[in-house]
Amino acid sequence: MNTLRTIRLYGVLGTRFGRVHNLAVSTPQEAIRALSVRMKGFERFLLTAKAQGLTFAVFNGKRNISREELVFSGQDDIRIAPMIIGSKNAGVFQTILGAVMVVAGAFLWATPFGAPMVMSGVGMMLGGVVQMLSPMPGGLARREDPDNKPSYAFGGPVNTVAQGNPVPIGYGRRRIGGAIISAGIYAEDQQ
Repeated sequence: MNTLRTIRLYGVLGTRFGRVHNLAVSTPQEAIRALSVRMKGFERFLLTAKAQGLTFAVFNGKRNISREELVFSGQDDIRIAPMIIGSKNAGVFQTILGAVMVVAGAFLWATPFGAPMVMSGVGMMLGGVVQMLSPMPGGLARREDPDNKPSYAFGGPVNTVAQGNPVPIGYGRRRIGGAIISAGIYAEDQQ
């Protein structure tokens, strides 16, 4: 038997459909389905939100959960918050810290620390704005490419050089993965 759980809707979702709902559901997926059945237009809003530049973050308590975790049950409040697609938190702290440094430098203008603090603050603010505007690189979050497997034929643990990239030249004994510059397989090699 399901216990009553509090579902909190934030932003435009809460304004349009009500901020707090108490429903007898066990998973966030059930909560979304129940809200879709209870409120006219809720499911349509969720489905068409991407065209308006919105996606949704679902929280189980204070923990942000992924799409795969929507089926897991819990006892905490379920929170659904609309997020602008492409938004990120990178650079916000740097911009705010830069603004604080500019204000502090303005107060300390007569001291030897005032002008350098203002210049450093302006630089931090500009760096934060650039960081907010620039796209987020995949980095370590990217999954490994299935073609990037260990190659025992060429003596390297992983082939990491893609076409068009510079090729490193190693002298002496190698202790790193190799870069295949050219390779070919003929039918007679596979007998």
